[in-house]
Amino acid sequence: MFYNTSMDADKEEIRARNDIVEVVGAVVQLQRRGRNYVGLCPFHREKTPSFNVDPVTQTFKCFGCGAFGDVFTFVERHQNMSFVEAAEYLARRVGLTYARKGQSAQQRTEREPLYELNAVALTYFRNCLHETPAAQQYLQRRMLLPETVERFQIGFAPDTWDGLAQYLRRRKMDLALAASCGLLAARRSGDGYVDVFRNRIMFPIHDEQMRVVGFGGRALGDEQPKYRNSPESPIFVKNRLLYALPFARRRIAEEGRTLVLEGYVDVITAHQAGFENAVATLGTAFTTEHARRLARLAPAAVVVYDADAAGIKAALRAASELEEQGLATRIARLPEGQDPDSLIRSGRPELFARAVTDAVTRVEMEIDLARAAADLSSEYGRQQLLRHIISILATVPTRTERDLYVEHVWQLHPMSAQGPSIAKEQLHRDAEEARRRLLRARVSQAGVHRDQAGSEPPQQPTAISSAVTARAVGRMAVPEMVIVRALAMPELRRIVLQSAEPADLIHEADQQLLEFLLHNPPDPEADEAALVRWLRLEADEELASRAVERLQESSMVLAKEPLNEKVVSDSLGRLRQRRTELLMARLRERLKTKFQLTEEDRALLDELQRLQKRTADTSN
Repeated sequence: MFYNTSMDADKEEIRARNDIVEVVGAVVQLQRRGRNYVGLCPFHREKTPSFNVDPVTQTFKCFGCGAFGDVFTFVERHQNMSFVEAAEYLARRVGLTYARKGQSAQQRTEREPLYELNAVALTYFRNCLHETPAAQQYLQRRMLLPETVERFQIGFAPDTWDGLAQYLRRRKMDLALAASCGLLAARRSGDGYVDVFRNRIMFPIHDEQMRVVGFGGRALGDEQPKYRNSPESPIFVKNRLLYALPFARRRIAEEGRTLVLEGYVDVITAHQAGFENAVATLGTAFTTEHARRLARLAPAAVVVYDADAAGIKAALRAASELEEQGLATRIARLPEGQDPDSLIRSGRPELFARAVTDAVTRVEMEIDLARAAADLSSEYGRQQLLRHIISILATVPTRTERDLYVEHVWQLHPMSAQGPSIAKEQLHRDAEEARRRLLRARVSQAGVHRDQAGSEPPQQPTAISSAVTARAVGRMAVPEMVIVRALAMPELRRIVLQSAEPADLIHEADQQLLEFLLHNPPDPEADEAALVRWLRLEADEELASRAVERLQESSMVLAKEPLNEKVVSDSLGRLRQRRTELLMARLRERLKTKFQLTEEDRALLDELQRLQKRTADTSN
């Protein structure tokens, strides 16, 4: 459910207003089990539910695949969104506006009326479609099912001068603003406004939050232009948007690749046939911004454009942009004269699927096209082909990858008479020299532009002290969970904070949580939900996240175990005993071959004596 009111909000307010059980429950069937809710994990295939949602900590945890996080993390992973996109989605869900960095309140205020205008216009176009049999028949001829038309919110702009203008006027909308975003145009007489879209099938264009930001209109008759799109506006920037991305992003994440098509109808037909990872540009060339957007969603892409000369040229250009952003990119070869829509509507969608499966790399396609166009009957023609192929090979960044193509073209080199190894090596050298010239040309045109976006090595799982064996960890797991659970309970937290030390615990996350609480005591009366909220505000993000995860785990492990002061004291005693035994073993190992104690040895001995005294005092 989405609310209409809007106000700026930060991360914590958005989190507080979006109950994770409600958000997850909208897409995962959950059942109550104790204090938690359980369902099948949406992030991996399983038959037995291991996905837990904790309403107290407002987190989820899958004990099958290890997925863990809060409501933001869930939306990011499930909807394949960035954090900012997830925050905006959740904010809008409860009638708030996420205060995105770099965007002023005035800018956000200016955008809202545009979203509202487009939403009202969409209602008008959809109503008109239901009232216009000719438009419905056109969609039927295109074999678009009613549920597909409904899903993509397709509408119709009737062949009237001011139908939309009157509709907007009756709803007290700002007609001048409607003209500024391309829905209306001022009359030549200067008196009033007329509709821009007339007698056209209307395809709404949505942003990542499923807000309508513009329209694409296809002429129902022979009107020109065949397609008319909304002009750019503060909410409609074509090189940042991809048609049907909100519908496709989930499948893109599941399959790990995107299908890049050319037109609205191509994409809609593909989705209807089950290819739900398809998107398209908005009547413009594929740009670097489009490629960057897709690179954040999946590691691979297949370009599926029309099989005519213009489509092939555009596909090669799009593939180059995608490769520049590091995507594993291929180009599908459709039968001559076909496009995705016509191929699927022919009743054989398997041909489209095969074209996607058999897609080739950009380099392979460029070499094949060069060979097909070359005049091999003359020496000049063969030389021109070789130069062309070398320029294509120069775009391949590594020798290993280039070797795949050199293997198929070395016979074209004049040195092939000296044998394949010599010809192949010379081709590599020629390509590398051409690549150096290409890179120098780029630098001279654009200035020094370095793209060394390195990534930090992936974080390793939280390590347990090397002094502790796996057996000891297993033996102490439950007592340590008792201490973590006790920290969530006001009446038991006091005992832990008075008696425990971080070194008593094994897991680094538990040690850090206890140390933080000892130095930053929370409200003594704070229950678990309040403690979690406090941690997210006071602790750094990583510590808070790991602490909340351990709190949720402890609630699951000890769900049926009653906790009281005796259980907590016994658990602390067992943990101290483990620590004492390990310290004694360490000292024995160090003193085996020594005749004199070092400063470090004395420090360990002092710690051991302090531990033994502490244990004795507790027992008394």
